[in-house]
Amino acid sequence: MKVLFVDPEESSRDALRRALAALGRAARGFAGFAEAEAALAEFDPDVVIAAVDGAAEGGSRFLARARALRPTRSTLALVPADALDRAVVAIAAGADDFLWRPIAEARLAQLLAAAQGRAARDAEAEKTRLALARADVRDALPGRSPRWLATLAGIERAARGGGSVLLTGEFGTEKDAAALALHRLSPRGARRFAYISEGESLDLAMGQSDAGTLYLPGVETASLGYQEMLLSRLESGPTRFVVGLDEEPGDALAAGRLLPALREALAEDVVHLPPLRERDGDAAILAERLLEDSETGLSFEAEALDVLKAHDWPGNAIELREVVRRAARLSEETVGALVVRSVLARPLPRTKLRARKAPVVRIAVGDSLADVERRLISKTLEFARGNKKKTAELLKLSLKTIYNKIKEYGLEH
Repeated sequence: MKVLFVDPEESSRDALRRALAALGRAARGFAGFAEAEAALAEFDPDVVIAAVDGAAEGGSRFLARARALRPTRSTLALVPADALDRAVVAIAAGADDFLWRPIAEARLAQLLAAAQGRAARDAEAEKTRLALARADVRDALPGRSPRWLATLAGIERAARGGGSVLLTGEFGTEKDAAALALHRLSPRGARRFAYISEGESLDLAMGQSDAGTLYLPGVETASLGYQEMLLSRLESGPTRFVVGLDEEPGDALAAGRLLPALREALAEDVVHLPPLRERDGDAAILAERLLEDSETGLSFEAEALDVLKAHDWPGNAIELREVVRRAARLSEETVGALVVRSVLARPLPRTKLRARKAPVVRIAVGDSLADVERRLISKTLEFARGNKKKTAELLKLSLKTIYNKIKEYGLEH
């Protein structure tokens, strides 16, 4: 277990160093927060101790920053023995516990043992959560083509990092679902995931994000002024941004739709989602999943699946979803090749295929909680195209609760 501590008082700092050495803990101590913050990423401590008294203004902010960078990290406030009220304030601000001056080695040993036990429990819980998240991602982003499996591996690699991510690909390549998958596979996966759109306050969204993930789809449609605001906030807080781009970055730059500095800031973590025509055989897999989720009880005939595989899908998954919906409406027990060909023969309007942004639910003082809940569930159902499982995931509710709420509020999608 590694410990990083910040204490401006030299004698107290030396006492901490000696006590940690006696306990066999690897430790680094600092007098100020600037140098300590620079060591957070490189040393990656399991426990952070910071003075929060008047001589160390900013201690609570430093502990919050350390926790945001690694949510499972234990944080301890260091306070004078005659000012234990500051410990109460620090714990209310998010610290796990407190230590007082002068340093009592027994108390320190007790706190570190508790932190180690908590870390072991958190690690086991995170292992279980991640296994469930991987299963959900495979369900939400089905496909077995080599291109798609490589993309899923890229999403998981990006998820493990802590920086912001750029998702690229043609419109309709499931960037919304990929952004949610990236969030769920990351250490932030138990925290909040939210869609934002141009016009929404980035600062407000960041303040409400609980250090989770904010997703901005279709960044090329946002004004350059809004992109500049986004750029200034990418590294200014604990929130992670995932940015979607519905075209090649080079094309967006050449056309003046993408801010060069923003592209450069997002260059380290880029995940490209291939078009459906380059995912050999995946169109049939995705179509079967969509038909299953429609709850119609229908199935595809083998020849119909061959027709779907042969189509080049200029609208990608969005087009496929609409084709499956139309074909299901024209079928009774099975969906045959003739029906699929007839639907494909009628081109879908471009407006049906454009990438969608999440609807905004606006509330006002005086709105009842029941009405707010009804509108939120209704809008989320609308965004998920009636998919109740995805609605439950987005709202972090159980599928049973979603079904009950739909019945309670008379929502039909």
